[in-house]
Amino acid sequence: MPKLTGEISAQFAVRSGITRLVHKYHASPLKIAKTFRYENETLTEGAAPLDQLGVYMMDCSPGLMAGDHYEINVRLEEGARVFLTNQSFTKVHPSTEAQGSTQHQILRLEVDALLEYVPEPLMLYKDAVLFAETEAYLSRGSALIFSDILCPGRTQRGEIFHYTRYMNRMKVWYEGELIFYQNQRIEPAIMKLTSPGCWEDETHMGSLFIFSDRLVPRHLETLVDKLSQLEDGRVRMGASLTYKHGLVVTVMGKHAWELQDVLTKAWHQIRLSLFDVTPLLVNK
Repeated sequence: MPKLTGEISAQFAVRSGITRLVHKYHASPLKIAKTFRYENETLTEGAAPLDQLGVYMMDCSPGLMAGDHYEINVRLEEGARVFLTNQSFTKVHPSTEAQGSTQHQILRLEVDALLEYVPEPLMLYKDAVLFAETEAYLSRGSALIFSDILCPGRTQRGEIFHYTRYMNRMKVWYEGELIFYQNQRIEPAIMKLTSPGCWEDETHMGSLFIFSDRLVPRHLETLVDKLSQLEDGRVRMGASLTYKHGLVVTVMGKHAWELQDVLTKAWHQIRLSLFDVTPLLVNK
């Protein structure tokens, strides 16, 4: 295991009817910058607005350097509702094969908890090596919405797929059962990413993952209808149900902001159809 160079641990619980940050620990350069409250307007007749806690994470360093290892642990107790994000792109700096960067995230959701985790895009610089792993443990009635966007490098400097290796692994458990496993590996130097059926002429990729035992085929149908209204030739997109309790939206394009726009609208649609609440408007 690489030496730990940055850590965040946070626990959320409902106290006096609202979600609060009841425990936190952070080790520089990572920190919890601030928290703030949201009131989600619900479309359910007669229902009161739903409280939700917003949380910003911050990296005080220029990004993940060679040999860096970040750990992020988040736990939501029963009924807690949290929106989690960070302040800026995650930047991965050059490293050797032997001293790559790593990031490990563990998300634990107890009964009826909701975590919406929408970080800024990930950017791998020339010669960067990153292994990222996310583990999510869901309980009955809980829901996880998680997005990620991968950039090919500093495109304004001509860095397009000049990183060495990117490995991204995601595992999701529901009530102790492994219901989703994704293992992604990209090595531009040895892969023909521009080949037909691969990335072709696209450079950016993004995904929105939704996991909840409330999901049914109707939610996919509604989301696909919404996505079809956004098709304008700038991005390629698709959505499908997973093996169990999951739905994934995948988008490819040439600019991070275009992917963010599509995934944000997909996220808002899921909030509406799955939870009957209005979009969460996030200012940065």
